[in-house]
Amino acid sequence: MRILELYIENFRNHVKTEILLNADLNVFFGLNGSGKTSILEAVSVNSLSKSFQSVNDSSLVQKNQNKFKTSFVSLSDVEVPYKVNVEYRTGTRKKIYGSYGDNLNPKDIIGIVPLVILSPDHKSLTYGSPQDKRQFLDMVLSQSGKQYVDEILKYKKYLKQRNSILAKYRIDNTINKEYFDILSDMFINSAVEIIFKRMNFIRDFKKYFLETFSRVSINHETPDIEYNPDTIGSELVQKKSDIHELLKRKQQSVSNHELKRGLSLFGPHRDDLTFFINELDSKTSASQGQHKSLLISIKLAEFSYLKNILNETPVLLFDDIFSELDEERSNSVFQLVMESSAQTLVTLTNAERFSNRIRQNSGFFEVIAGKVLRNDAV
Repeated sequence: MRILELYIENFRNHVKTEILLNADLNVFFGLNGSGKTSILEAVSVNSLSKSFQSVNDSSLVQKNQNKFKTSFVSLSDVEVPYKVNVEYRTGTRKKIYGSYGDNLNPKDIIGIVPLVILSPDHKSLTYGSPQDKRQFLDMVLSQSGKQYVDEILKYKKYLKQRNSILAKYRIDNTINKEYFDILSDMFINSAVEIIFKRMNFIRDFKKYFLETFSRVSINHETPDIEYNPDTIGSELVQKKSDIHELLKRKQQSVSNHELKRGLSLFGPHRDDLTFFINELDSKTSASQGQHKSLLISIKLAEFSYLKNILNETPVLLFDDIFSELDEERSNSVFQLVMESSAQTLVTLTNAERFSNRIRQNSGFFEVIAGKVLRNDAV
């Protein structure tokens, strides 16, 4: 996939920005706060329907404005054109339209232009909370197939309804048991699908992860990754029916606690991932350098996984990551990026540091206070 043209209007500090992107590497450089990251965020909005940073849509609207617009034109690996527009007005629902129709939902555009994003905010993936790990799982699986998007949306709806009933019981001790049991069955059926997909994903993803880590790692450590479904624990299961049985058992064991606490206490919303270095949990034992190698390996493995599943080359977005990497790791990442043949958008504060080893047909763009100027003379 290649993004050909990007348009941004009233987005962060960009008034009106139009960029013709190179098919290979695109380097955006400038001072902090100049609007480099906003360019990558706009790509994310058009691909994933939201920024890759933890912000709401209203915070993306330029100061003293009440709406933003972003759009891009892209070309698939088999040269099929695709266009998408996203408009947001403060206090309203986003309007999404383009090649696939008008009045689209966010789920309709996820995965069409697959993205792999690496920014300093993603550091929490290797040592953060279980929620950070689940967000990673959900984003990769959502881009790899519409079925997962539909299932996770259903599950969140059932979870919200179930929690509402439990919270009400905690207040007034009343519950419609027949309705709650039906809802719990739908909740469990959806949970089975999510857990099963996550299990299979980790099984398939692991080979990509091990391969990329061997390229990125400097000290040649032995990594591993383990999916920890809250409900299943250490049980070895192969079939959906096994997962269903374990979930039913878990429901029975926690039912009284759920009524007391007013919350659903089992299900994939409590899952976790564990990364290992030399058989030790990286969260507590890995060095800073090992965490960096893990994170880069995970993201480059995500690229390989999505490319294979979708038969489409994802676009890479690297937001100011090289300022945190030493020279050796930077070289490893650049080498892997060049071998990938992926369109890559990189933000840097100092372009000269990398200009001597970047491909000759790369594009350099200087960003100054929300204005983007082509500058290949770096």
